[in-house]
Amino acid sequence: MARRGDGIYQRGKTWWLDFTHEEKRHYVRLGRNISKTVAGEIAKVKRGAILKGEAGIGGPKRADLSFDKAAEEVLAWSKANKRLRTQRTYRQCIERLKASFAVRSLSAISAFDLERYKRPVSTPA
Repeated sequence: MARRGDGIYQRGKTWWLDFTHEEKRHYVRLGRNISKTVAGEIAKVKRGAILKGEAGIGGPKRADLSFDKAAEEVLAWSKANKRLRTQRTYRQCIERLKASFAVRSLSAISAFDLERYKRPVSTPA
């Protein structure tokens, strides 16, 4: 459910903070039997802690893989788990993808880049 305003709301007698940061939804219990003003002050502190990474939510960030390293891992996985023809198909697909994404990290490849890759190249008539 989308929230408006400062992201705090009350369910029963309990106040909650609900917001999204870096594509991840955070909802935190603020307190029970408190006023909206107090809930707002607590929300500022909690939101700041989450944004600074001090709240311990989310844990450590994973290392960003390059496309080449991820491709190697996929091929190693397919060699252990897939039949020969499927392995060959995966290898061929990855070779085609390497032409566009070889030097980039996975986090640098956006949905727009993938759509651009899928779009056929049209030649002027």
